[in-house]
Amino acid sequence: GLKAIWQLQSKASIDKNSGRNGQRNTLTSFIGLDAGTFGKIRAGNLPDAFKDDMEDLNLDDSGHGVRDLGKWEIGSRHTGVRYDTANFGGFSANVLYSMEDNQRYDEARADGVVGDLHGLESVAPVVNDVTRNRWLVSAGLSYEIAGFFVKYGYLHQNDRIALRANADVHRIMGGYDANNVFVGLGYQYAKGLDGVRLQGQSQNGIKAEDQQVVLSAAYRVGNVVPRLSYAHGFKQKLGGEKLAASKYDQVVVGADYHLSKRTTVITSLGWMKEGKGRLDREIDILDVVDNGKSTNQAYSFGLGLRHKF
Repeated sequence: GLKAIWQLQSKASIDKNSGRNGQRNTLTSFIGLDAGTFGKIRAGNLPDAFKDDMEDLNLDDSGHGVRDLGKWEIGSRHTGVRYDTANFGGFSANVLYSMEDNQRYDEARADGVVGDLHGLESVAPVVNDVTRNRWLVSAGLSYEIAGFFVKYGYLHQNDRIALRANADVHRIMGGYDANNVFVGLGYQYAKGLDGVRLQGQSQNGIKAEDQQVVLSAAYRVGNVVPRLSYAHGFKQKLGGEKLAASKYDQVVVGADYHLSKRTTVITSLGWMKEGKGRLDREIDILDVVDNGKSTNQAYSFGLGLRHKF
């Protein structure tokens, strides 16, 4: 019953200037072995415990900007090795390990410092000088029965640079998904992780703390699926002190209309209110503190058509 498995998955763009053009295996790609009841092991570009497996609360998978739960969804793919257990009475688990050198190259490529360099002799100095010299491990555990589900995910990011700190993220979520009804609630706690909501969260070894909650619900009536998501980020802490204007609130409402089994019309409206700064993950800490309680609000509307071939 042992099987060899493989997958090559890449993202394509119709924009000739897109940075994705010419890159291969940009999505989940791997080689591995599937041993049935003994689980499967894969090596390649693989999702951590948060990517794919714990994205249930992001009901609009076509959303962008304010219509996307970008502050909540921190999952990513990493070059490494992942093991998934089989399903035992509703229980399943997974663990991913990404080696230090893989993490450093992946970060350099994502930041654009590798760019069009091709030879190893030209890539190595950039990777060694710019990236953070770290390794990463994640683990996930889930239980599903009669439509009810409970999931837990953990991620640890090691960092050897003295001016920064190791990062840890915990996420727990649960809900019900059956009989045309979906409702889910999630909580996430991160400590020391850069890029969750503030740029450079760890300063001189002091770890910033970030807490978020998300509630999502949807109900299918005939061909229409109305949905609602609410996300709240509590005030962040740095060295035990709360950062001014660092909390946020986000609401995403929308509806999907199924024209057929494979074709869907998607509509969504998003609203977000957060502390002074750019409306993304890279809000500057000094700007937040200097501007006190000032806030930004943003709205976004989306209309799309999705067809599955």
